[in-house]
Amino acid sequence: MDLRRALTLSTYKAAPSLTAAQVLPSTPGYPGRGLGVSSPWATSQLSQIVWADILGSETLPVTRAEAVTVPSVTAARKLLVSRIAGLPLIALDKNGPLPVQPAFLYRTNGATTPWHRMAWTIDDLLFYGWSLWSVVRGADGAILDGTRVPPEWWQIDPDNRITINAKPVNEDEVILFPGPDEGLCVFACRTIRAAKNVESAWAGRIRNPVPLVDLHRTTDNEMEPDEVVAMIDAFTAARRDVNGAVTSTPADVELKVYGETASSYLVEARNAVRLDVANMTGLPAASLDGSLSTASLTYTTQEGARTELADALQGWVDPIAARLSQDDVVPRGTRVRFDVTDLATPTPTPTGIPVED
Repeated sequence: MDLRRALTLSTYKAAPSLTAAQVLPSTPGYPGRGLGVSSPWATSQLSQIVWADILGSETLPVTRAEAVTVPSVTAARKLLVSRIAGLPLIALDKNGPLPVQPAFLYRTNGATTPWHRMAWTIDDLLFYGWSLWSVVRGADGAILDGTRVPPEWWQIDPDNRITINAKPVNEDEVILFPGPDEGLCVFACRTIRAAKNVESAWAGRIRNPVPLVDLHRTTDNEMEPDEVVAMIDAFTAARRDVNGAVTSTPADVELKVYGETASSYLVEARNAVRLDVANMTGLPAASLDGSLSTASLTYTTQEGARTELADALQGWVDPIAARLSQDDVVPRGTRVRFDVTDLATPTPTPTGIPVED
C-alpha cells in the first residue's frame, strides 16, 4: 500500500495519542521525538519512573486520550474545529485574490476532504503544538495536493530530519506546521489531571448526594468489622433508592451529616476548570459555558460575544495561514489567508458556484 492510499484510509480513524516523548520539544524549532533516555520524556519506562519520582507525576505530559475525557477540553476542540475547518483558504498578491487559486487550497485528490484535513490539523496543533502535511508537487514545483499525516506516523530524528514511518523524507515533500504554543498535552497537564479528579469527585457525589455521613453508634455494643461494612452498604443502597431522601436508623445509631456545602464547591470547581481551559486555549469563557465571578454585573450582546470569539479564533488561523504563505508553499509575493467573513457575521455568506470538481 502506498503512502497516499494509507493516508486516505487513516483519515477515518481516530488519531491515537502520542507518548510523552513524542510530544515535548527538545530540539529548537522542532518537536523532539524518541531521543533516548537523556530526555525525561523518553519512551523508556525506567526513565519515566525516575523522572516522575524526581519531578512528580503531575508534571509529566498527558496523552490526548486523557485530555479529551475533560468535557471543557472536548468543547474547546469542537468549537475550534467547527468554526475554522470550513473557512475557505484564499491566495492573494498585492492586487488581491489570485484569479486562479492553487487547487490544493480547496480540494484534495483522495477521499480525505479539505474540511477533515483542516479539522485534524487543528486537532494536532491544539494537543501537540505541531502538525504535518504530505504534499505532491508538479513538474514546476507547485503543490498539487496536500494530506495531513497522523502524528503517530512521523517524528523528528536526532539529525533534525522529518521521518514518516521511520523513513526520512525530503523537505519539499512535507509542510510542517508550528502551532501557537506547545499544545495542551504539554503545558496543561496539571489542569487536565485536576479536571479528571473533579469529575471523579462529582460522579461520586452523584452516587451519594449527601457529602459525608457518619453512622455514629451511641452505645457501647461493639460491632464486628463485617457488620459495620454491611450496615454502611445497606445505608448506601437505601440512599440510591428512588425514595432515598427518607431513611431510618436503628435506635443505637445516630445519623450525622457533614459538609453540606461541598456540592456547591464542586460546581465552582467544575466552572473553574472551564475557565482554565478557556484561558489556555485563548477562547472566551462564555463559549465554553464558563461563568466569570463578575458575570452577573457584565452585560454582553450577541454581537459582542460573536466578535470576541472571532478575535480569539484569529490566534488559531493565523499560524496556519502564515505557514501556508511561506515561499516553499506558494510563489514569492503570494500570501494565503482564511476568509473569516462568516466568523463575525450573524448571517452566513450565501453558497456560490461550486469551485471543486
